[in-house]
This record gives sequence, C-alpha cells and structure tokens, in this order.
Amino acid sequence: MKDKEERKLQFVLRYYTYGKLDTQKALRKMMGEGQSHPSGRRWMYFSGIAAAIFLCIVGHHILWDGKKPHTVCITAEAGVTRHFLLDSTLLILSQGATVSYDTDTYGKECRAVSLSGKVYFSVRRNVHSPFLVTSNYAQVKVLGTEFEVDESRQDTATRVYVKSGKVVFKARYGKDGIILTKDMCGMLAHGDEMPVVSRPAFPNPSAWATGKFIYRNTPIEEVLKELSLYYGTPLYSSAHYRTITGEFKADSLEEIITLIEKTLDIKITKKSR
Repeated sequence: MKDKEERKLQFVLRYYTYGKLDTQKALRKMMGEGQSHPSGRRWMYFSGIAAAIFLCIVGHHILWDGKKPHTVCITAEAGVTRHFLLDSTLLILSQGATVSYDTDTYGKECRAVSLSGKVYFSVRRNVHSPFLVTSNYAQVKVLGTEFEVDESRQDTATRVYVKSGKVVFKARYGKDGIILTKDMCGMLAHGDEMPVVSRPAFPNPSAWATGKFIYRNTPIEEVLKELSLYYGTPLYSSAHYRTITGEFKADSLEEIITLIEKTLDIKITKKSR
C-alpha cells in the first residue's frame, strides 16, 4: 500500500514544472480519464497530496528567490540620519537619502552599498575588503576614508567630495575613473563617461554631516558666504581683507558670529532677504 502511494506521489511530481503545477492534469492521469469518477474520499486524498506538493513548491520558491529579507535599507525621512554598518563604518544621510546593502554578501569580497541622494561616509579601513558605493550613474571605491557622495534627483550630475584619504570615482559602467584625495571634488555629468576634477564650492561641503566649520587662513568673505548659504541668512562685513583660522561648531550661528567678531575685531551684519 505504501509503495502504491509513493508511485502516485511521484506521478504527480512528474507534472510539476518550475513556477507551475497542473494538479488537475496529474490527477486525471492518475485516476484514468476513461474511468468513472472516484469516490469522494479518494478524490480528497489525492487532492490533498497535490495541494501539499504545491504549497511546498511555492514555499521553496519564495525562500529561494526572495532576497528582500537579506537587504537592509536605510532612509532619512525626517532629517539627517546616522547609521553604523556591520563593520562600524558610519553613514550620515541627508534628508530623503537612501542606502541599501545585502547582509549576506557585505564584507565577504567587498563592502558594497547602493545609494540615492546625499550621503557622507566615514569608512573603516580594511585592505582585504574594499568599500564600494554604487548609485544610478556613478561608482566610488575606497579602502578607508571620509567622503561624501551627492546624487540628488533634481540634479544633472553626481558629485564626490573627499574629506580625507583617497577614492576612485568613475561612471557606473565606465572602465576608467579619476583619483580624488583630501579636499578634492569630482563631478560626473549624467550621460558622460568620465568624471572631472572640480573645485569645492565652499571650504566645508560636509558641514551638514560633520557639524563643524574648519577654516585655515580663509578669507572672511568666503567664510561669510558659506555661513550665509548654510543658515539661510545673508551675512556681511566690510573687513574683506581679513582671514581666519579656527574651528566652529555648527550648532549656533549667533555663537559663530560672536567668536569671529571677537577674534578679528570686526562687525558682522545680518540682513533680511
């Protein structure tokens, strides 16, 4: 009896193809299309076998193909968000930015993440596992450094700024790229095959992430332009010839203005827009 049931079960399996199980066809073959209808009990028995096989196959299919449970996706919905990866690499995401990675493969041959928006990275060095950032248009490869990738949806270019260390910046499907080191910027116009080196617009492009403004003999006019843009408040001073060296926390504009005024003995004026 057991052998007979096993043969019928194998017969049903013969009618399974990937992604599809024709239970009706299998059952008709088992019972014989020219025979009279089986009793209710036998019909339910074989239908139960077919249904069980179907459920097992569907369950296996989901477990085999479903990658989502292994993918971590971090999104900064409300504002700037900090997140540590498995190797203690720090991500700082600007509002609306997203970073995702596969926990099954991260750190094995490389540490690969995908990005959209603007994200600052402080990568923990590992010579055996390079860090790889891929966006819609670009790719950045490093061993250990601090850098920023900016690929906002409304922009027509991807920008990379290196705060420390060294990175290789190239088009996503390009063969060659450019090397960027400390305080260098690169820009890849969407549709181009190679990025180009560009000058940072301001001394502290990543102040939004680091929370600091660092100046080294920087003209006060350049400092005030950066602070005006960062805080959305136009700042002016008549002492354009002065320079400043110092480090300021980004917590309070009023505190920064007071410190600069006392250090340089100048007056800074705020004007409404």
